[in-house]
Amino acid sequence: MTRRHDLAAKLGGFREVRAILSAMKNIALMELRALAGLLEHQRRAMATIERAAADFLCFYPPPGDAAPAATVCIVIGSERGFCGEFNEALEAEARAVRARGERLLAIGARLADRLGSDDPGETVAGANVAEELPAVLQKVAANLVSVQRAAGAGPLHVKAVHQHPDGSGLVTKTIAPLPLPERPQRPHPYPPRLTLAPQEFFAGLLEQGLLLALQEAFSVSLIAENRRRLEHMEGALRRLDDITARLARRLNASRQEEITQEIEVIMLSAEALMTPDVQ
Repeated sequence: MTRRHDLAAKLGGFREVRAILSAMKNIALMELRALAGLLEHQRRAMATIERAAADFLCFYPPPGDAAPAATVCIVIGSERGFCGEFNEALEAEARAVRARGERLLAIGARLADRLGSDDPGETVAGANVAEELPAVLQKVAANLVSVQRAAGAGPLHVKAVHQHPDGSGLVTKTIAPLPLPERPQRPHPYPPRLTLAPQEFFAGLLEQGLLLALQEAFSVSLIAENRRRLEHMEGALRRLDDITARLARRLNASRQEEITQEIEVIMLSAEALMTPDVQ
């Protein structure tokens, strides 16, 4: 009886764990759907900014190129676990950034723990869900402003490194300066009507483009993270199903043994009652 109770308790515990993992899997699926919609919206907005920049450059000269004051590499890791080896290659890249003498900004508690950084300005907590991305981007922007002030004159060269959603490896994307489109032929005879000075307008347009480029990098990284988490959860669920199936078979065998023993006890008792007493 005790052995059967132990098996039943283990089976119940594994079923509870399975329910938790199933809930985590469903959350990852919902997050992937939300991020897909967000990413599509961001890319449409970026396409609008690129069209506006092209129209502007038809009539106004582009700003002159300046030597970068500093290089910042944003390595986007995960805030949560249960995503396999998501942070391993990112950790190696972050250490390479340090070795090159570039400014590192590591995103996500899991990546920060691997790096063991003592510099609070080198790490930023990541996003668990899409709704947390604006707060993370605000912290990243504040960090970049601090680096810009310390670097002095000249623009920053900002790169973002994150996992590719299909698991093919790391992606390095230039965030700043954004590549300018070639000056196209004038589609209209008159320049766009501006309410700001041309350079002020274009600077604001580039700022919006930089923000959207950052948002896209973080969104793609979160998509890659949730896909890894989904794969990890599916693998864990398959292993749990195998374990619970074996435990269920052992529990059924234990029940059958107990039933057999009870039947034997009943039969022996019946034979004892039917046997006449010998005087």
